[in-house]
Amino acid sequence: MSVFSAWPYFVLVLVVLGAMALPVFRAADEPRHSSRDHRTATLDGLRGFLALSVFVHHLMVTHGYIEHGEWTFPPSGFHTLLGQAGVGVFFMITGFLFWGKLLDAKGRPDWRGLYAGRLWRIGPTYLLAVGLMFLVVAWRTGFELREPVWSLLGAVLQWLALGIWPLQPDINGYAGTTLILAGVTWTVFVEWLFYGALRPMAPLARGDRTPRFVLGLMLLLCLPLLCFAALSPGATPSRPTLALVIGALAWVLASFLMGMLSAWLVRRGWPKLPQRSASLLALACLGGVFLGFEHMVGPVQVLLLWVFFHLVCTGSTLFGLLATRAARRMSTASYSIYLLQRLVLTLVFGLRPVREFAMAGAMQYWLVGTACALLLVATSVVSYRLVEKPGIARGRRLRAGPRGMPAAQAAGP
Repeated sequence: MSVFSAWPYFVLVLVVLGAMALPVFRAADEPRHSSRDHRTATLDGLRGFLALSVFVHHLMVTHGYIEHGEWTFPPSGFHTLLGQAGVGVFFMITGFLFWGKLLDAKGRPDWRGLYAGRLWRIGPTYLLAVGLMFLVVAWRTGFELREPVWSLLGAVLQWLALGIWPLQPDINGYAGTTLILAGVTWTVFVEWLFYGALRPMAPLARGDRTPRFVLGLMLLLCLPLLCFAALSPGATPSRPTLALVIGALAWVLASFLMGMLSAWLVRRGWPKLPQRSASLLALACLGGVFLGFEHMVGPVQVLLLWVFFHLVCTGSTLFGLLATRAARRMSTASYSIYLLQRLVLTLVFGLRPVREFAMAGAMQYWLVGTACALLLVATSVVSYRLVEKPGIARGRRLRAGPRGMPAAQAAGP
């Protein structure tokens, strides 16, 4: 057995699902409101698997980081795709949900409410993760000031900008500060860019302009996706080549666009496949990505992943998997799982006896990795209840305005 074998991933997922089905995790249960948008029901079971897949991707990256001191892609295409496909589908979900809001509002949504809701949805957990990162930096720098106060303050403020500011420097002279969070905050910045782009794109949500807009841009993106589909030798997240950067930008934009197209297609009531056929085709497309490619930068990979995503949007539960209670619970805590994953890995592998045990063999590494996954989902459920959920509720109250508040509260003191 190799550390980079594929089958331990499925064992880890089954162990986590089994744990999430236990009553101790019922804190992640959410009531099924009758007003819930039926178009997002199956997506509610998908997010957790995406976040857990990105975690396993970083678990493999961490192995190379411990062994060679370099934060780079795993040697296994399977584990590279776990991270890239997971993030790609997250972007598709964002495109689907928020372009859907514009379609429903005919390009005239409540912009103040939309952005206030995003601030309170993203901000609290982001600040929690960054605050914990600051503590790790302080611990690893011996709680000593190692750079001028103004320099430290400027770096801290850049990190506290909720991901809206793209530069996130090292703190207190600690090299590789961003690796404490596995660098995942870059996706938060990209999401903010998409939310900002919604306003100028809003007129395209009126009428039937969506497919022409999306397909036109996708045709333009095919050129960079084709030209830069093969990642240049030596390209790593820390040393990106021009091919990697251009290909990655095209892949990210394509993911948002395909999610937007799905939002339009779902609202046009395109025929759905029977549940069994849809689940079978969805898994076949996902298998095509993982069996046929080493990375996500390419038009065929994007198309196959989009077909998988669109079938889930139209109600495919992957033979009931996405409808299980464990999957819904894991998805409820998926944002915390995504942001806190590397913090858990940093703390656990920071313990020398644990690190030495894990690096002694493949089985030991996956045992420690599975323990990290269980600790992560447990921590994320607590984070959801204490941090995320109150923030979401606050955002909803702001969107509702005075009419959505109790009379006494709306009247003020």
